[in-house]
Amino acid sequence: MTLVAKPEYSTQTLDDYRHQFAQHLPNLPIALWNDPNLDVESIQYAMVCRPEPGFLASLPNLKVVFSTGAGVEHITHDPHYPWHVPLVRMHTQEATQQMAEHVLMCCMMSVRRYPIAMRAQQQSQWQDYEIPRSISNTTVGIMGLGNFGLHTAQQLHRSGFKVIGWSRSRHEHDFMECYAGQEELANFLSRSHILVCLLPRTDATHHILNQRTLTQLPVGASLINVGRGAHVKTDDLRAVLDSQHLSYAFLDVFEQEPLPADSWLWQHPSVITTPHVAANATLEASIHYVSEQIQRFEAGQALRNVYDVQQKY
Repeated sequence: MTLVAKPEYSTQTLDDYRHQFAQHLPNLPIALWNDPNLDVESIQYAMVCRPEPGFLASLPNLKVVFSTGAGVEHITHDPHYPWHVPLVRMHTQEATQQMAEHVLMCCMMSVRRYPIAMRAQQQSQWQDYEIPRSISNTTVGIMGLGNFGLHTAQQLHRSGFKVIGWSRSRHEHDFMECYAGQEELANFLSRSHILVCLLPRTDATHHILNQRTLTQLPVGASLINVGRGAHVKTDDLRAVLDSQHLSYAFLDVFEQEPLPADSWLWQHPSVITTPHVAANATLEASIHYVSEQIQRFEAGQALRNVYDVQQKY
């Protein structure tokens, strides 16, 4: 029984993986995907980021695949993926807290209008400006109420923001009003001074943030997209920003990553970009999570956070 790893970062080595797994599963052999002497027959588990198409299908005794991130598109795009093998999404408390902190930071920057100060500093200009709304009078709308969405909503509520939520199915939480389904989306958007997208990527959520939905936000609203790049129709976003219907867009995810050097997003004065770093669990936390899942699986218990092929998340 061997686990094969394809690290998310080039700085992560085989020794790093072996050291961390030794804390939890000391008898589990670890190998890297590019080992020329890789014994494919022995591999039962894979912990991978962007595996080459066909690689996972070449492992005849594979039992479980673990994604290195919450998103799995980097795996499911493989036309040869062996769908009889469960695919587990990464979910650590560390990454969940990181996401909440990132969104809180963006919300604070929006309310305090920090992008104005940042641009002025780059131009060596002293530019004062008004803060038109306090945190307590700012409503943040959270699209997607899964692990990330719910924890982020709780963090924002504790920080003094008013929080509302929207999702495909009905949720109920004491601290926020929740909306559900397409029939309630427009009302939800109309109340959101800051819109946070934490939806999964599905056919139904592709380009859900477009000219129609973005203009249903209040004039002067801000967008924070930490879900998937495909949620935003980028050309429509540009039009809504240029018309000043939206004040700011904080984008951590993009349809094409890395973001091309010639993208307009780099230079637009109302856009703040980050390179998909909102929630990056440490290797230590990720391996702890994978180890717990393997122990559950070996004990005959159900895996957690398994990708649903029908729902596509």
